[in-house]
Amino acid sequence: MASSSEMSRLHRERRRLIRMFESTVPLAVGSVARVHRRCGNPRCRCRDGAGHPQVLFLFKEGIKRRCQLIRRADEKTMLEAGRRYREWRQAWRRLRAIENRQKEIWLAEMIERALKYK
Repeated sequence: MASSSEMSRLHRERRRLIRMFESTVPLAVGSVARVHRRCGNPRCRCRDGAGHPQVLFLFKEGIKRRCQLIRRADEKTMLEAGRRYREWRQAWRRLRAIENRQKEIWLAEMIERALKYK
C-alpha cells in the first residue's frame, strides 16, 4: 500500500501545476526556433556560409502547418513565449502522470479494503 505521504506529495505537486495553468502569461503555441537561412541574393555573403540568423514561429492553423518569420523587435518576446509553452506542455504531461499514479494508489487501496465474503 502506498503511504499517505506519497499521496500528499502528489497532491501538493498537482496543486502547484494547476496554479501554473491558471497563469495568464502569453504562450507561443507552436515552435519558436532560431535558424540560419540564405537570402537568395547571389552577391550576399550568406551564399557560401551558414546564412542570416532568423527566428521562425512554426504553428498549426486548422490542419495546415504554417511558418512565420519573427521581426527582430519581437524575437525576445516570442522566444520567451515559446519557452513558456514548452514548460506548459511538460507540466501537462507531469499532471497526467500524477493523476495516473493517484488512480493506481486509489485502486490498490480499494482492492485492499474490499470486503471478502465467503
